[in-house]
Amino acid sequence: MIDYTTRGPVRVVETDWSALDLARQDEHLAVEGYVVVPGLISPVEIDTVRAELADLPMNVAPYSEHQKFAKEPPQWHSPAFAGMIGNPRLTPLLEKALGKDVVFMLGHYITSGPGVPGLALHSDYQPYGSEAKGWEESSPATLRVLIYLDDLTLDKAPFTIVPRSHLAIHEVANPYVRYNHHADMKTITLKAGDAIVFNVKAFHGTHPHLGDEGRGMLEFAYRPLWARCAGPVKEWTDEQLAKAPDSARRFLAPRNAGRAEDMLGQTLDAREGDFSGLMPSTAA
Repeated sequence: MIDYTTRGPVRVVETDWSALDLARQDEHLAVEGYVVVPGLISPVEIDTVRAELADLPMNVAPYSEHQKFAKEPPQWHSPAFAGMIGNPRLTPLLEKALGKDVVFMLGHYITSGPGVPGLALHSDYQPYGSEAKGWEESSPATLRVLIYLDDLTLDKAPFTIVPRSHLAIHEVANPYVRYNHHADMKTITLKAGDAIVFNVKAFHGTHPHLGDEGRGMLEFAYRPLWARCAGPVKEWTDEQLAKAPDSARRFLAPRNAGRAEDMLGQTLDAREGDFSGLMPSTAA
């Protein structure tokens, strides 16, 4: 049993994720800032996507030669990855949390091997942009989805998160700051094919990779149509979009789409539609 690492204490979440129905998944995501979707993809899907990504060009992380990142968006390299954009088991949760008009913003593939030091707690939200990432992480209402291709055990850089940190507006919740660890940090372990969905404002990271076996992870990001980035981001090309399967196309609106200010001054009648998303804990 691993109780403590250089990234802080190990407090494993013991929630039975399979017992959560859609409403409870939405509530947990809204309140705690994350939720786990067990068995999102099958062993066959894991084998297929891993094989298709085997020759994807990868960059080496600046902090460890044992961490590698996709050099190009994997959804245009792997048909299986592209097909997962519209995963029918994920779509209901995305729509529950974000609404019917959901925009796919990012696809990524990351591998981790023995010796990776782990990631400090950080936010994937940069409301004022940055020199490193431009406006990519400036949308205020984005969900990230991580699907693990291998069991995420305590010795293979398990995921860490500070629950409810996405709700904080205190000065220490500055999204441009990183922390080695936090007293309320939780550790998530998963089975191959499981996914964790989290609010990008939540502070999250990983413990170091202490085991002998590597792991792979698929990453997706989605936002509601209204919540465009604060500045322009690079659009998908026509050539890239032509590779997308039909199941993904409804999520492939332009990455710069959305004008929330067009609704300014409008008043809606809550008796004439489903506005339960204003209070996820009571959503049916």
